[in-house]
Amino acid sequence: MSGRLAARWVIVVGVALFALSAVLYAVAPDDSPSRQVELTVISEKKDGACDVRWTDPFTDEPRSGHYRCDPDRGASLKPHAKDGVSPYGTDYAWAYADRGHRGELIPPDDPLEGGPLIDASDTVLLVALLITLTGLVWAAVNTTRRLSDATLRRARDLATAAARLLADHRRATAAVVTAWAPLHEEGVRARLRSVPAESLPHGEALRAAGLLSADDVRDAATGTADGIAGLDPAAAAEVRAALTPVTARACAQTVVPLEGGRPGADPAALLGALRVLVAAGPQAGGAVAWAADVAARLTPDVFTTATAPPGAVEPRARSAAKRHIRQVLATVDKNASHVFTHTSADLVRGAVPGDAADRHDVAGRPSAYYAVLDEATLPARRACAHGAGAAPSGLRPRVSLLKPLRAPAGSRPPTR
Repeated sequence: MSGRLAARWVIVVGVALFALSAVLYAVAPDDSPSRQVELTVISEKKDGACDVRWTDPFTDEPRSGHYRCDPDRGASLKPHAKDGVSPYGTDYAWAYADRGHRGELIPPDDPLEGGPLIDASDTVLLVALLITLTGLVWAAVNTTRRLSDATLRRARDLATAAARLLADHRRATAAVVTAWAPLHEEGVRARLRSVPAESLPHGEALRAAGLLSADDVRDAATGTADGIAGLDPAAAAEVRAALTPVTARACAQTVVPLEGGRPGADPAALLGALRVLVAAGPQAGGAVAWAADVAARLTPDVFTTATAPPGAVEPRARSAAKRHIRQVLATVDKNASHVFTHTSADLVRGAVPGDAADRHDVAGRPSAYYAVLDEATLPARRACAHGAGAAPSGLRPRVSLLKPLRAPAGSRPPTR
């Protein structure tokens, strides 16, 4: 029997005992063996200690003794010596029916006699309370250690939506880089062609070898481990060292124009790819950052460990994985999966190269397009020669539209 089923049966037994206690109490005789008596208070102290007289309810004989009266009872029930009519006070108490003290007063702090059925009902009630509490605690422990199907399904859906969004974002970014790379390379080569080879070390030897510009030297140096146009290795190393900052400067200064009418190759394909990211809006960056955080925390290994059959992994590792999944879900907004899916839909909309709407859109908000281009091509520009900066001066926005918004664990997803 599983722990969860056993805990349920314990709770069922506890509830059944509660019902039995109620039945015993219901069938018990209405009259208690104890009898209530009226006391005549002869004298009373401030703490309630008093001398009283009463009539034995079982023998009808007068009796007297000490008793602790209720000091908070009404003033009309207390002794009042100045009252000539009745100088004594009044109180009420219970008299024993058995226990060898028949007719004597029961102290206020002593429980009343209830009879065998009442006593049995009280005992069963206590046992039922203990058993039910044990079952509830057992069930709570099992709940904390168990991962429900609904919780596991929600976690898988969230991880899947996050992974899909990251893949769609990488695909959309790769489309931008693919369309941008030849345009940027063309601009870099044009700048390097304007730099004469004579400006580099061993320039005369380079020119004699037919290398007239820095672009020619760059082509010659690409794919060769040692020599450049017949230069010895040491001279080739000097040329490479001098060519690096020249190439870096050309990479940094080359800007791919997006507006119509500017010189350069037609950026129609690039505009179509950029429009997908621009249309997704600045909130897409926050959703992507948040999806990356979720994907890093809900990895396939976590699900494999949490759902492993008994004996496949250590129980402590399986419990830790289940607890980790519950903690992630507790800190992630319930709408996160919907936001990831909606953002993915925005990113998978196909671009239409050469669409006139792209040129009209970039003309209306060039800063947004250059910001997206800046972010999407940053790794490629660094690889070019560790260059930086791509947008023309005056068109760089203060905040990049692709810069991920802060989305720490526990925060709400960016609203649309």
